[in-house]
Amino acid sequence: MTARATTPGSTLPLAAREGGLLDGLDSRQARLCLGIVAVLCLLYVAFALTPSSYAMASQYLGLAPIEPLLGKARGIRMDEWMVYTPYVQIAVANDFGATNAFSPYHETLRSFQALPLLDWGLLFKPYHWAFFILPPANAYSFFFMFMAMAFLCGWALFLRQLRVPPLAAVLVALTLYFSPYVQVWWTTNWGAFALAPWVAVAWLRIDNRWLRILASAYALVVWLLAVAYPPFIISALLAMGVLVLAFRRDALTVARLLDAAVAGSLALLAFLGYFHEAIEIVRNTVYPGQRESAGGGVNPVALLTHGFPNLMTRGFYPLPAFEPSNACEIAVFSSLLPLFTAVLADWTQVLRWARGHRLSLAVLAAGIALVACWIFLPVPLRIGQLTGLSMVPPTRALLALGLLLNIGCAIVLVRGGVRLGRGRLLLLATLLLAGCLLKFAFGQGSFSRLHATADAWPLLCVGVLAFAARRPRFAAHPVALVLAVAALGNVLTNGLFNPVQSARPIFDMDRSAVLASMQARGARQAADGALVVEGRYGALLSGVGIPAVNHTLYFPQLAYFRARFPDMPEDRFNTTFNRYHHVMVSDVAEPRSMYADLVEVPAAAMLAAPAQPPAPPQP
Repeated sequence: MTARATTPGSTLPLAAREGGLLDGLDSRQARLCLGIVAVLCLLYVAFALTPSSYAMASQYLGLAPIEPLLGKARGIRMDEWMVYTPYVQIAVANDFGATNAFSPYHETLRSFQALPLLDWGLLFKPYHWAFFILPPANAYSFFFMFMAMAFLCGWALFLRQLRVPPLAAVLVALTLYFSPYVQVWWTTNWGAFALAPWVAVAWLRIDNRWLRILASAYALVVWLLAVAYPPFIISALLAMGVLVLAFRRDALTVARLLDAAVAGSLALLAFLGYFHEAIEIVRNTVYPGQRESAGGGVNPVALLTHGFPNLMTRGFYPLPAFEPSNACEIAVFSSLLPLFTAVLADWTQVLRWARGHRLSLAVLAAGIALVACWIFLPVPLRIGQLTGLSMVPPTRALLALGLLLNIGCAIVLVRGGVRLGRGRLLLLATLLLAGCLLKFAFGQGSFSRLHATADAWPLLCVGVLAFAARRPRFAAHPVALVLAVAALGNVLTNGLFNPVQSARPIFDMDRSAVLASMQARGARQAADGALVVEGRYGALLSGVGIPAVNHTLYFPQLAYFRARFPDMPEDRFNTTFNRYHHVMVSDVAEPRSMYADLVEVPAAAMLAAPAQPPAPPQP
């Protein structure tokens, strides 16, 4: 049972001779596939489906539980179900205006996570246009569908610009989308991941110079306005820059580089025009404005996890050796591609191809080494400041490392071909089993306490690979087969981290039932009419239309809190309130910031009338 990379006497790598499969489906098959995808997208929006974990909110607020249609809601995604989704509810309730008229803070809704607002920025938010056509639940479903398709199409097109064949590009894009890192961060960082490649695609693909400049500038503004989160933006830019430098140096002409500078300048003007007030406020905050990171601090085992995807986790959650952590912070941008490349690549052909592409591989290796050093080694903060990496916490640089490793391995497989002999497949299964057993080194306990169903999926994929390699139809196209199985591995392992949840309950929440539940928990009304209830509720109460002191504030509301704490020393007041934060009400004697994004305030002070009239609300 062997599918070789070359036939006897052939000097061409298999990937160059796989015929129509790697190059793509014929036109009839392609139309059929596109038709199926289009129908699935229409059904997704028609049934108002989302990957939201908002079902957690119903339980958290004391209402009858909402059951997802598939999978389960994740409490760890509270940045989505406790913050972003409620802010979408707020935007809808305010008729897409720029200010939350129903909140005691009267906060701006023009935040760094894009909301559907009726202002000039809507031109650069095509994913939100449906809110002005469809019911809110279907529009929210369209938003998530748009982002998923933007990710898959964008990264596939970017890979095509790296001269990866069509089918291979689609399979690798699917692998990237279902990587654990993307899935655990997806529901709040969709735009940072999905819209990144479109900037590079517009710049590389379009030949007409003026159209290239305009399209690149538009794509860049769309990306920046969606999720203006520098760590992911810089990480993605770094990865794409290294890949273009490695495999598309022909595009780095003076004219194209000048066009990139012009497009970047236009995009920067639009970004500053939209966010100029917010930028100044955030720059002066304690968090995140003054946050900088030195290199290192990520467990070196994470590097090995790029080849053994479940090495540090049981299911999605960290093993005892890696606590305290959580499903999001422990995740890496992993897949089976690196291990498949190490074991299954036809290294004779790979080395032959490498001799003609030494510079490309050197650039790729240098890029991987640079990012790995920042992630795993104690690089001084000063070096990070000089390179711009100080804005990228090492855990966020895992995005760049994963993109470089997975795309680099895919290109090696496509250019060099693979061998699927019994010995190689047996070695692959042995390595995966060894990785599974290695987990015993990271935690005490029985097999069932350290392992989950996710550990079986890679071994099942090897079985699928071995079975398919015996079938002539698949054995004739081993590279496509290996890429498809790598994609299957990520789909099976991470496909249901986010649930399939109807958006209709999100926009049909019973406000009176929530209010009754809060009153049963001891909620009282402040002098200004706002609800005050002990506990942390994020933006949930505001999301269902209840004016509440308990909230999540994208921007600090200094005037509001100064009116209630006029005697608080300025330096302590600034350190406490000048930040992005959840407002949590408790029985503390005075305000305190427990964590970077959490501020506790005393219930008594919030119930009383302000000691001085509040100044006009800040953004």
